[in-house]
Amino acid sequence: MADRAKDTIICISGNGNTVSSSENAARRMLVATTEGVLDFRRDGPGADWQLQDGLLLPGNHVSCLVYDERNDLLFAGMHFDGGLLMSRDRGATWEKRDAGVASGHAYTLLVQYDGDRTILNLGTEPVMFYRSWDLGESWTAFPSCTQVEGTEHWIFPRSQPHIKHIAAHPSEPETLYICVEQGDLLKTTDGGHTWTSLHSMERADDKFRRDQHRVVFYRTPNEIFFTTGIGLYHTTDAGESWERLTDPSHPCGYPDPFFVHPTKDKLFMQGAGGNPNPGWAAEGTAHPQFMVSTDHGKSWVQKMEGMAHPVRGNLEIAAMHDSVEGGLEFYSGSAVGELYVSRDEGESWTFATGALPPMSKGPHFRWFLTPEDREAYENKLRGMNAFA
Repeated sequence: MADRAKDTIICISGNGNTVSSSENAARRMLVATTEGVLDFRRDGPGADWQLQDGLLLPGNHVSCLVYDERNDLLFAGMHFDGGLLMSRDRGATWEKRDAGVASGHAYTLLVQYDGDRTILNLGTEPVMFYRSWDLGESWTAFPSCTQVEGTEHWIFPRSQPHIKHIAAHPSEPETLYICVEQGDLLKTTDGGHTWTSLHSMERADDKFRRDQHRVVFYRTPNEIFFTTGIGLYHTTDAGESWERLTDPSHPCGYPDPFFVHPTKDKLFMQGAGGNPNPGWAAEGTAHPQFMVSTDHGKSWVQKMEGMAHPVRGNLEIAAMHDSVEGGLEFYSGSAVGELYVSRDEGESWTFATGALPPMSKGPHFRWFLTPEDREAYENKLRGMNAFA
């Protein structure tokens, strides 16, 4: 087996784990794309990342990519079809791990550690929440997540609603939050048997109804930052009440990845200037932003030094890795196949490489294809009944 202390793995994907830490700086980085997983290696924290030959899982649009450090396993969930796969040998070979899962569209995965137990939590399209206590050998569905009030209003443009993100309470493993895009923010305190809708943030003039993206805990379990398709929210009472910090008029009007500095009162947010729409295609950019706040989310400063102005396409995926050896690093990938790295806590960026396959949540990247290629791609999805 590889020296795990020296071979820490960073996984970067649209809907997998976005935060990791280690003693040594990572020497390996796996990046989920629309065509498979890219494998990067480096000699040390100051060295450039080198792309290895060949894709892992070629031909698959990977939605979530997660490294289970305790068990030295990799998990990969596929967009549209392909289900959930697991690798025992760090990506060399893969096996199916979705027995009992009704959908082949494995949207997001959360790995939990509860004492000696490893619990896997899976969200799919269409909406269903699953848990596994045997590393994915078998899964239990919790259909009560689809039986809350208001599900008749759940919708996702030209596709189906899905569970985009799952977050677990830091000290109560049976308390979880799931983001239904578009539909609801749901909370359970009994491991998924019953669910409560947390929608007190909703307003009559919201541009979109409950377009939920990501739940991120701050220092205590009751304090949460919450990104949505219409802005950023904050709660100090576990979601009973919310403060709206940004709205669609903000430079980062469509936030998704969100990070909390491990030691400082410093927040990081990434997203598009506005929601996905044909304007992205017309302009060739979603005007994405990477932004930093030092006043608990009240104000935000653009941190794009070293990136193109504007960034082509959209910054769709991001990850934060903290190590004693290498410090706090950020990674950001775009829907036109460009990868950026920051080694100074997001203050500046280095263009790592381009000409990669797109890194994209679902079909977002199609807006940056040629009209002919976009039509061909949408027809392919229609053939899979994945695009209305």
